[in-house]
Amino acid sequence: MTLNNMPLFLLIFLTLFLFSSNLLASQSPEGPFVVVELFSSEGCSSCPSAELLVSKLTAWARQNNEPVYPMIFHVDYWNNLGWRDVFSNQAFTQRQKRYSLIFKDQGVYTPQMVINGSDAFVGSNQQKLQRDLNRELSLSSNVVLHLSLKKQNGEITVKYDSQGFTDGDVINIALVERGLSTDVTAGENAGRMLHHDNVVREFVSGIITEAPGQITIPLSKVSDATQASVIAFLQNPQTMLIEAAKQLDLEND
Repeated sequence: MTLNNMPLFLLIFLTLFLFSSNLLASQSPEGPFVVVELFSSEGCSSCPSAELLVSKLTAWARQNNEPVYPMIFHVDYWNNLGWRDVFSNQAFTQRQKRYSLIFKDQGVYTPQMVINGSDAFVGSNQQKLQRDLNRELSLSSNVVLHLSLKKQNGEITVKYDSQGFTDGDVINIALVERGLSTDVTAGENAGRMLHHDNVVREFVSGIITEAPGQITIPLSKVSDATQASVIAFLQNPQTMLIEAAKQLDLEND
């Protein structure tokens, strides 16, 4: 049987079947992901326990190749209370304040953990973190995000491409570093050696479009590139919900 003598109803059926198959393939869901943001400070005595939790989570995710992407934003509002946090950034404080408006909090505090932009709680609450991880890892996303990296001349260029995102979404790119430590000599943590993993060293955002794009980030703040990664995630700036996320290590570039 050829197309010329195929019954019309059968030809229509095959056409609809092939169209439906292609449509389903193009809309096939991505796997789950969990973006974990911890707002912390070296000047806060309640923060080391939350950062230890993030360190354990980071190690577990990396060892088991889980799509869980923790990052620690060190805020600056503790800096006038006895110890200036070298990793702090006023922009990170502003990011936390944006979440505070979304969650209708009375104000900002540390340690605070935010999961996929949809839930926030005290950052040392391991049981709440586990419940959120279980929930988010059972979900899928229709948003596709592709990443590639190129290191050159003390910079890293992150190339990205995405489909299925919401108009107006932004792409956030965090350069994080593991294995950091600070000997704190003043403030609430005076006399303690604090250890940090996945500390945000650079954070850049841009509007995502249908066309592929790229963002260049300096590596000057990174002390050991073998301990650094790029975490990129798409976020709705109005609701702060995160729609997709990926991570690449600098050492695998």
